[in-house]
Amino acid sequence: MHGNTLYRIPKIPYLRLRFQTVAGQRCHLPVQKGSLLRGAFGHALRRTVCVMGPKQECQPCLLRTQCIYPRLFETFIEEPAPRFLRGLKTAPRPYVFEPFDTATEYAAGTALAFDLILLGRAAALYPYAIYAVDLMAKAGLGAKRHPFTLQQVMWQKNDAGTKSLDENGWERLYDGASQRLLVEPNPLVIPNGASNSCNGSLQLEFLTPTRLKFKNELTMDFTFRMLVFKMLRCVLELVHFHVPEATVDWEFHDLLVAADEVQVANSHLYWVDWVRRSNRQQTTMKMGGLMGLLNLEGPVEPFMDLLRTSAVVHVGKGAVFGNGKVGVVSADEHSCKRKGDNRD
Repeated sequence: MHGNTLYRIPKIPYLRLRFQTVAGQRCHLPVQKGSLLRGAFGHALRRTVCVMGPKQECQPCLLRTQCIYPRLFETFIEEPAPRFLRGLKTAPRPYVFEPFDTATEYAAGTALAFDLILLGRAAALYPYAIYAVDLMAKAGLGAKRHPFTLQQVMWQKNDAGTKSLDENGWERLYDGASQRLLVEPNPLVIPNGASNSCNGSLQLEFLTPTRLKFKNELTMDFTFRMLVFKMLRCVLELVHFHVPEATVDWEFHDLLVAADEVQVANSHLYWVDWVRRSNRQQTTMKMGGLMGLLNLEGPVEPFMDLLRTSAVVHVGKGAVFGNGKVGVVSADEHSCKRKGDNRD
C-alpha cells in the first residue's frame, strides 16, 4: 500500500448458531426465507423481553437503554456518531440470518435449518436468541402460521467451514427436548490474520442477492474501490456501535487509493428478483439483487481482512435477511498451495 501503510480492520467477535427445526404439519414457505425468519424472530423476541406491552413504542420507552429488544433487534443511536457515520437514523443491526434451505413444500416431520450470526456484544445474548427462535417456531411460520419445533442448536467452534456439522467445527449448544443449554460457546473473531489468497488474483462470489447502491441507484456496474468503500462502511458501522472496545481508524483514504490498483478482470454477475412482504408497512417490497462471480486482478492481499470480515457480516442492503453473502476464493488454488498458503 502507499507509504507502506497497512490499514487494520477492527476485529469483530461473532457467534454463528445453526438452528434445526421440524415442521409440525404439511406447509408451504417461500424460497427466500430471510425476511420471514427475521420478522417472526423480532415479534417473538419482543414478546419474550418487553415488560411494557405491545402498544409501547421503543424510541420513547423509559426502559429503552436497558432492554434486550432494542439492543439486538431495533437498534438506536444513543450518542453522536463520528463524522463518517453522520446521517444514520438508526444503528446497524448486530445479527444476520442465513437461510440456506430453498425448499417450498414441507411435509410433517421435514427439517428446516438456518443460521443466525450474532455480532459484537450481541453474541452474549445468545440465550435470548435461542428462546425467541423456540417461541417463534411454536407460534408458526408463514402467513398461515405453520407450527415448527426447535430440535437443537449447534454453534460453530472454528471457521474451518460452515456446511458440515463435524465434531471439529461444530458443537451441540441447545437440546430442544429438554430445553437446556449444554455448553457455553466462545465467539470467533474476524479477521483472524490468516490469508486465503495469493497476491495477484481473487474471485468473489455473491451467493445471495446483493443490493449495492451507488449514487442512490442499484447497479451491477462498479469498481473494486466502490465495493471496498461499501464493505468498509458496513464493517466500521458495526464496530462503532457493537464492538465498543475496538479501536477504529477513520483515516482509510490510503486503503481506497490502493483499491484502484485492483481491477475487475471479468464479471459474471446477473440479477435475481424476489419480493418480501412488510407487515409493518402492509405492502410488498422488491428485494432483488446481483449474484454471480467477480474475478479480480492486482494486489489483493491488503484487502483480505476486509473481505473475510464481509463474508461473515454480508454487504449491501438487507443483510439482516441474508442478502449480500459473499464468498472469497482464490482464483488459482493449486498455485496458492504450492506457495504454502494455509487456508481455512
